[in-house]
Amino acid sequence: MIVDRRSMLTAGLGLCLAPAAFARPVLPGEAPNYDMRELTAVPNEAAIRRRYWSPGLNEGYVPQGLTVHRDEILIAAYRSSDRDQDNGPARVFRVSRGDGRLLGGFALPATYGHPGGLAMVGETLFVANSGRLLALDFKESCRNGECVPLKETRVDKMMGPSFLAASGDNLWFGPFRRDGAPSLHAVPVARILSGAEAPVGPADAQVTVPLPLLAQGAALGGDGAIWISQSAGNRPAFLSKLDSRTGAVIARYPAPGGIEDLGFAADGRLWAVSEAGTQRWNRWSTFYPLVFEIDPAKLVAA
Repeated sequence: MIVDRRSMLTAGLGLCLAPAAFARPVLPGEAPNYDMRELTAVPNEAAIRRRYWSPGLNEGYVPQGLTVHRDEILIAAYRSSDRDQDNGPARVFRVSRGDGRLLGGFALPATYGHPGGLAMVGETLFVANSGRLLALDFKESCRNGECVPLKETRVDKMMGPSFLAASGDNLWFGPFRRDGAPSLHAVPVARILSGAEAPVGPADAQVTVPLPLLAQGAALGGDGAIWISQSAGNRPAFLSKLDSRTGAVIARYPAPGGIEDLGFAADGRLWAVSEAGTQRWNRWSTFYPLVFEIDPAKLVAA
């Protein structure tokens, strides 16, 4: 019997020689240099297509908000490597949807130290931070390297906003809650941009439906359904597809841990980002600090 020398050495010496298939993949973007772990195997991996390193990982940025604008993925992130610090200097990063190249970005105001959601309406970019909504001129912000605000609107904190999605003339948003009965609200953009001094409240919503717990992101699909990402710390994460009229859950899919905000591209693919494996959250069992594309047709329900 011919014995392979590598196999004999591995068995006899108790060595663990990792095969090439398990090496960290070479992905577009700047790979994290603070942790050399392999990427974690995640649920519904067969539905995940393009993957890029989340921008700013080595500088300590933690991704939160995401939206897709034409051929760009916009990601809002704050800087923190301390698990007890949930605010920090924040930026919007512009990533090429086609190849993952970093195209630029701009800083956000200090009051937006935890920018949980992004949404585009025309050339106006909306940024969510609990109790606040900022509308800014996207083109001028890109040109200047600093955000060019158009309007800031206060929001009743019971509505969040912890994330954002846009559909027609409405912004959809809601709060992150671990318990209770939170709601998802569709508020007209005209109300948000109006000169009204009163904060946006539940009465301003054109649509209000039940929101799943642990909601971190939202996006409106081409069929009108609402997609919600759900995650919290090191626990299992999910994508829930909701009926936009009633909030009823149409389907629920296991998703990569640490999943945050969502955005649909024009081709119907869903983009997401995970904070699992950032410097702040590098003790979790999931290491997946990526921006990634999901084919909804290939998702397998829980």
